Amino acid sequence: GAAGPSSSAAAPVPAGLADWQVTMISGSISGAVATLARQPIQRLKWIRQVGPIEPVPYSVVLQRTLQEGGVLGLFRGSTAGIFRNIPHSSIVYTIFPIWERNVRLVVEGDARAKSSFTTRFFAGFATGFCATIVTHPLDTLRVRISVTHGDATLSEALAGVSQKGGLRALYHGFAATMVGAGPRLALGFGVFETLKADMHQTDLYRQYPTLCRAAFGYLAGLAGELLIYPLDTVRRRQQAMGDKTPLARRSVVGALAMLASQEGFRGMYKGLALNLIKNPIATGVSLTVNDTVKDWLKPYARKA
Repeated sequence: GAAGPSSSAAAPVPAGLADWQVTMISGSISGAVATLARQPIQRLKWIRQVGPIEPVPYSVVLQRTLQEGGVLGLFRGSTAGIFRNIPHSSIVYTIFPIWERNVRLVVEGDARAKSSFTTRFFAGFATGFCATIVTHPLDTLRVRISVTHGDATLSEALAGVSQKGGLRALYHGFAATMVGAGPRLALGFGVFETLKADMHQTDLYRQYPTLCRAAFGYLAGLAGELLIYPLDTVRRRQQAMGDKTPLARRSVVGALAMLASQEGFRGMYKGLALNLIKNPIATGVSLTVNDTVKDWLKPYARKA
């Protein structure tokens, strides 16, 4: 028979993985996979995005990149990207359910009620805010490495940034990132989780759950990308060029106004076509891989 409770004995630790352990694992894997999936396109886009006002064709950027570093040159910045995206993705997928419960209590009046799009939107916004505070310096290093022609390691990029401005340099573009990351994740989680909840009982979802999740994730990423892209352009230039660009010395609104006056609508959306492929696919991959890994870990999760 089971022994009776004892005040002197420590409570037994429940068997299995806790919820936060499951999401840390699934978030880490999804972050790494999504980084590798989008890095070649991302590197070409960043080089073109921070380049001169007159856009260079992607074929020319690709040719130069391959000449300088071969196929592996397309993946330059992957290590820094993985160092940034694994903690970012882990934090996002771990704290989103916490924010969702708290926001649901405010919006729906009951923490156990079914989440609405509004609940998921605001929970995603808060999640993006928190995660970006932690991971923005790693993102800055990743951009510096990606737009550098020639070899540049993570430690060399860190040393270069530190010499030019220290901690302040690591947070170049932070305001634009904060303005962008919140709405992007808000729309991402809002669209993805709402579509998944609405379609969960359909025959299509039952037959092809992974494909449906990937499609929902792509639509979620597409919605966020169209809204946030001008801020992304400002942020990348601030991160890549630091104090060398006048954009770095302006507020988000001021930088957007300056970019619009100097380069017009075209400059604000430079590289968008490629982004409409890259980011929605990366969002779909991340959300789908996260859900899939969580499904795999269900047998090992702690029973409620």
